[in-house]
Amino acid sequence: MCRNKTKICNSRLVTFSFVLNNNLNVMINKFLRITLMVLVTSSLCVCCVASPKGDQAKKMLLSQKTDGYGKVMNDSIASIILEASKIICELQSKNPSDISRRDTVETVPVKFKTVLQFLFFDVDNFKSDDIVYGGFQSWACYKFKSGRNKIVYLEMDFSLRKWRLLDKNKKQICTQDMKENNLLFLRFTRLLFPQDKTLKILNDNLTTTK
Repeated sequence: MCRNKTKICNSRLVTFSFVLNNNLNVMINKFLRITLMVLVTSSLCVCCVASPKGDQAKKMLLSQKTDGYGKVMNDSIASIILEASKIICELQSKNPSDISRRDTVETVPVKFKTVLQFLFFDVDNFKSDDIVYGGFQSWACYKFKSGRNKIVYLEMDFSLRKWRLLDKNKKQICTQDMKENNLLFLRFTRLLFPQDKTLKILNDNLTTTK
């Protein structure tokens, strides 16, 4: 009888230990995920705070004119992007399997504006406009608004790795290759729409084929 009781107790202890270990593993995984999210968010905030602002940022980016944007657009267009008081992102094309998309328009938070501007004015974005197969398909469009009637649109085709700039009447100003910055622009867009299925599929495909 005692032996049976001992076996039952041991069995219960084993079961309890198993459940406890599982719960501990779950808690540890949750803690690690939360810690990772905090670290990523903190890094982004540090980058935003450390980035030059106002006139300093404008002067630094405009100084790259010769090797960068000056090849395809003038200072007035560049100034609209640099001095934008508001930036709105609109998702456009979507994957056929994405039947759950709801949110398609989001205002870029002030703390992220400088990050987007620095990404765009990277000189590597103005080096080429290679001939590719397939027509341009905009997955995301950023609207830069400065003043009452100063507007430009930045459309991005993450599949072709190209961007194009349009004036306020949606007339094309220029188009160039994003190349290595393609994934950076895509991931920035995913910050605004973290639950979007189409952007996730694009990111997975591009990461796999990179």
